[in-house]
Amino acid sequence: MNRVSIEARSIEFAYGAKAVLRDVNFRIEAGELFAVLGPSGSGKTTLLRLLAGLEAPCAGYIRSNKVDVIDIAPAQRSVGMVFQNFSLWPHMTVFENVAFGIVERQVRGAERDLRVEKMLDLLNISSTRDCRPDVLSVGEQQRVALARALVTEPGLLLLDDPFSNLEYELRVQMRHDLRVLQRRLGITTVFVTHDREDAMSIADRVAVVAQGTLQQIGTPEVLYDFPRSIDVARFVGVTNFIPGVITQIDDRRIEFASKDIGVHPWPVHRDLPVPGNAVLGIRPHALQIAPVDSFRDGRYVWFTGIIKTSEFLGEVIRYQVDVGELCISVNQAHFAGSTMTPSATQVLVGFDPVRARVFCGGLVGTSTKPIE
Repeated sequence: MNRVSIEARSIEFAYGAKAVLRDVNFRIEAGELFAVLGPSGSGKTTLLRLLAGLEAPCAGYIRSNKVDVIDIAPAQRSVGMVFQNFSLWPHMTVFENVAFGIVERQVRGAERDLRVEKMLDLLNISSTRDCRPDVLSVGEQQRVALARALVTEPGLLLLDDPFSNLEYELRVQMRHDLRVLQRRLGITTVFVTHDREDAMSIADRVAVVAQGTLQQIGTPEVLYDFPRSIDVARFVGVTNFIPGVITQIDDRRIEFASKDIGVHPWPVHRDLPVPGNAVLGIRPHALQIAPVDSFRDGRYVWFTGIIKTSEFLGEVIRYQVDVGELCISVNQAHFAGSTMTPSATQVLVGFDPVRARVFCGGLVGTSTKPIE
């Protein structure tokens, strides 16, 4: 299989007067597993169709190995695609389904059989070769669709929400299998999904798309720990948002004031913000609760709250804590013999400022700028 890189610049797309994608720019390295993550209607599937050649952008260009592919027909591109509903031919056997693409390319006889059998073996579905799709499990159907896309030896593999039809345990297994297969073949792969766990668990890099714009691209770790906007922070994981005001700035620290958690000094590493409205974002696992009379670590920001509800989730206990007018989620690790803090208990809530993000602006909109 040929290893390809993909570059998209200034991509615009619209259905009539409705803009779907606006000024989208990215580069996918050869052999990379690249996820496009976003809610329904964000434009992620349209982006996949543009890469496949099923749609043409209104502006901008797409290059494969530095060659512009906009005017190249889908059949002439080195692309394999697996659709969300798999689109298997119901009247054909598994063998015939997998062979369909290469038969259309005039591959016949022994070479056809060899390539199909190789793919059936690679996807662990050789035992289903003579079956029709309607007697297969959903997982087996997905493997057949994947084998049909790979047997043509494409340089680029496109997957449209590949795990959405699978039950949880099966989707976890299929995610693992896809990652192993992709690494083994070294094929450049792009998949779109609305499920952050699917994207964050196996992708080399993730592009977050919202309202037709590309919000941020990065490794799963960077997106989770250093989101550039409130939208990205919200979409890649559960986040508490605390509105406030930046009230003081010098060359090393700011002062973040909130009617809910009080006034606290804050370290700034770079890109000093301007005074004004701001939002503090912090993940539930980065918070901790403690008795009100316990020792307060001076490195932490502390404030008081009242336990509203608690959920036992096995590995963690998830508390909902009323703090001023806010309700904040706090995840605490559970160990054998530990007990849950009862509802209506007043507690201290604390966190290390290094593990929080401060965004300039309010909670509405996608252009909120973070303090790095």
